Amino acid sequence: MGLQYVVAKRVFGFDKDKNVKYVAKSVGSGELDFGKLCAKVSRILGIHRKTVDLVATGLVDIMSEEIDDGKTVRLGEFGLFRPSFTGKSADTEEGVTASNIVRKRILFFPGKAFSTMLGNMSVTRMAVPDTDYTNGGSGEPDNSGIPDEGEKEDPLG
Repeated sequence: MGLQYVVAKRVFGFDKDKNVKYVAKSVGSGELDFGKLCAKVSRILGIHRKTVDLVATGLVDIMSEEIDDGKTVRLGEFGLFRPSFTGKSADTEEGVTASNIVRKRILFFPGKAFSTMLGNMSVTRMAVPDTDYTNGGSGEPDNSGIPDEGEKEDPLG
């Protein structure tokens, strides 16, 4: 299915005229949780699901330890995980301290397999139904398709 997007109206703060702009906004198509992922890997490899769970959990534990030590973790064709941060600037060199770091994060850089997949991934606009299934919210029944008592319904149109 690939990526889907909808068009969203935005007003950007940096635009001094506050002009309306339109941007593509990605739309999620679901999520695969850890348990279902382990079950799929288990079926494909033909090994017990608990074994897959233990290996994946162990991998995450070791990655956490190594990233906590400031190391980049490379998982072959999968990609690499690198610790990083964003910080506030200071007017002087002495003004830059650990307290200037405002957000720590882990950056992911996809490996060759994911980069190829992303390059080939389709992107389509999500079809949004434009049918109005309401009668305007008046609270009155919608009798627009029912002929009045004096009118005869013509079956041929």
